Amino acid sequence: MINKFIRDEDMIKIWRRKKWIVPVTVTCCLCCYILLIIHVFGENEIVLGSGKPIDIRDVKPFEPVLDEDFPTISGRYPRIPKIIHQTWKDVIIPAAFHENVRSFVTLNPDFEYYFWTDASARELLVERYPELLYTYDNYVEPVRKADLLRYVVLHEFGGVYADLDTICLRYLGRVLNKYSCVISPEPYEHASLIYNSMFMVTNSIMFCRQHHPFLRKLMYELPSFSHFSQDIDASGPNFLSYQLNNYRKELKARHKINELDDNYVYIPSSQYFQNEIDPVRFNQFRKMCRNFMKLNIIGRLGCVSLKRRGMVQRTSSEYTFTKHSFYHTGYKWVQSSSVNITDLVPYVSIFKSV
Repeated sequence: MINKFIRDEDMIKIWRRKKWIVPVTVTCCLCCYILLIIHVFGENEIVLGSGKPIDIRDVKPFEPVLDEDFPTISGRYPRIPKIIHQTWKDVIIPAAFHENVRSFVTLNPDFEYYFWTDASARELLVERYPELLYTYDNYVEPVRKADLLRYVVLHEFGGVYADLDTICLRYLGRVLNKYSCVISPEPYEHASLIYNSMFMVTNSIMFCRQHHPFLRKLMYELPSFSHFSQDIDASGPNFLSYQLNNYRKELKARHKINELDDNYVYIPSSQYFQNEIDPVRFNQFRKMCRNFMKLNIIGRLGCVSLKRRGMVQRTSSEYTFTKHSFYHTGYKWVQSSSVNITDLVPYVSIFKSV
């Protein structure tokens, strides 16, 4: 009887020990998983590969670090007019963009400021570009309407277009003197790691003279691209990049053209206007660069650039004109406000048809 009691007691002890095996194992696995997540996604910056260090000393950067100011010609009347264009659905500006708007008008006091709403945009199209009205009205996504509008207003008036999530860091007058049109590239890392491309331009900030043929090309190619499901392909940066490549080929085929030609489009370093990396892409880029050896040469160059120049903590040059915050207004909630554009820019011009 005593022996049976002892055996039963031993079985209870064994059962108690086994009872803890599963939760302890699960807890250990969970801790390991959390540590892995922290290791892979928790770094502020990029780690190349997941094994031994990778030597990148001999890899030449696609875009060298900016060490000189924007090219200009002194004593010449601006080829691009001193007009700033910005857009929103109405005249009430979300709180997130108040300081951005102020930065443009404060740092550029001799510029006119044109503001465009959905209503004033449609008035402009009805009066001066009725052939584009069908395309505009049939766009479902607001971002596509905004894309069409920026090409139209720059063509009609010339000047500077800037998204509301862009902040101005210095006077823009220097950009307007030498070239008739300036289109900024996206950061090389965006082009290489998102689209496997060496080159891509942005439409978040653009500078162009009135009636530039490239802008006209953009406007009248839009209807043919309406069927694309993604706005980036239908009217945004991919569309813009594709049209720019075609435009440059067409110019080259017709005649030799130099950078001072009225029809030329100048592409500067991205570090003048579009130096930042989109935060939405941070984890994607970290994961890709940990698989460095599996990437093609374009992707590897993108990772090397991130490693050298930083991703989260990215330093702007003293020559940088603007900073883009990638607010993605078409896909996220925007805090409301009661501030009218006239409160921010008392001398604002809002288009009204005659």
